[in-house]
Amino acid sequence: MAQRRTLLPCVLAIAMAAAFWTAPAAFVPAPLSAASKQTMLGQEASAMAVGAATGFLAIEPAHADMYKDEIFPIAAATSGAILWGIVLGFVLLRLQEAFPE
Repeated sequence: MAQRRTLLPCVLAIAMAAAFWTAPAAFVPAPLSAASKQTMLGQEASAMAVGAATGFLAIEPAHADMYKDEIFPIAAATSGAILWGIVLGFVLLRLQEAFPE
């Protein structure tokens, strides 16, 4: 019985390897010729250069106003809510002292 348990994963692994080995490569493009490789490399390099140039030439990044637009107002609102909670806590303490049960 123990031999069948250890044999089954090996048989499954061999079967899956055979299935992958014999499967047609449907999503793999055909290899390029030497002439088309040279032109593609030149186009790819120029496309990367244009992409890098547009990134570096941008006037202002998208997150440049994040402090002014998001972080400072939220920090102020959070601080205000915490301070107001402290004030109300002390008010409740004073009210409990004023009206003992």
